[in-house]
Amino acid sequence: MLIRKSLIYVALMVVMLSSYAATTFSPDSGVYVINDITVHDEQTYEQYRQKVEPIIESFGGTYVVRAGAKFVSDNPTSELLQTGGDWKPDRMIVLHFDSVEQLRQFAISPAYKEIVHLRTSAASTKSVVVNAYQPDK
Repeated sequence: MLIRKSLIYVALMVVMLSSYAATTFSPDSGVYVINDITVHDEQTYEQYRQKVEPIIESFGGTYVVRAGAKFVSDNPTSELLQTGGDWKPDRMIVLHFDSVEQLRQFAISPAYKEIVHLRTSAASTKSVVVNAYQPDK
């Protein structure tokens, strides 16, 4: 069941990225993946985190924001500061890829497919992909 859930997640991400790439995203602006993550199993999530970092980097992805979850870092700048409303994410991760195609290749890679079950079993994730801002010229 868990593997099926992971495969469904990857398939949905690929469909979403493919349709966005064709209609929404500028090919030269870069994209950001904004993740609001609630971890339920710290040990399994830590395994995922250690395995996913080099995979993200191998596809040109970089971490822009890693905030929340004090056990991840003793750095006070990694804490989340709530500024309004009732949104209280446990962890906020923002990734940058130079293109939606790079992100798509990461999402469908065998290396990611091999470990995604660790994340889906250990955490609940809300994610959005947004285009980098480019002011009108």
